[in-house]
Amino acid sequence: MLASRRRLLLVSLPVLAVAVACVSETVYPGDLTIGTFDFQAQANWGLTDCKRDGGDFNRLVDGGFAFSGTFSRDSLDGGVWFTIDGFSRKAVFDAPTQRYVTTHRAGAQIPSCGEGCKGAEIEESMSVVVLSDSQDRAIGSRCANLTDGGLPDGSVPGPTLNGYDAERACGELKVVFLPGKSVECKCVTSCTAVYGVEGKRHFNGGK
Repeated sequence: MLASRRRLLLVSLPVLAVAVACVSETVYPGDLTIGTFDFQAQANWGLTDCKRDGGDFNRLVDGGFAFSGTFSRDSLDGGVWFTIDGFSRKAVFDAPTQRYVTTHRAGAQIPSCGEGCKGAEIEESMSVVVLSDSQDRAIGSRCANLTDGGLPDGSVPGPTLNGYDAERACGELKVVFLPGKSVECKCVTSCTAVYGVEGKRHFNGGK
């Protein structure tokens, strides 16, 4: 159960400092590393229906947090992955919109659900648009300046002599709490926490 929980972005926060330190030692799936991004997530209260005083939900809907992750692809079979804390989870890539989406669900042991509760889960879905260096400069290096549904002027991200041209990632993270299903469960209502996320590419070991 612990291994599954650590594969979730939010549940794994206490060990992210270790994950960042070891990122250069990770072998990413596929043959094309898009880049490693340092993300900052900020709660979007307008889209969040989890209560701020909701017990265990407090850890899900705090003011913000940071994490790092790496996108990689296989140029032959089209496979896409997002690697965090040494765990590579499946993703999809839509070239026309430059968008990467990754979703992962895992079991969660939530104290407020009560002892013996089974079936509680957390599902995370992150969707980000990845911009090239020239596109990033066009928005002043701020995701807040990115027009909804549109892309800024500039070259499309792609391989260069100096590595893959991917400078910034803009989007959101949704975290859905799914209550347990057994009769012992005290938690019976699901809720969704939404975060805006902005990622800045960092170069570490050429990544």
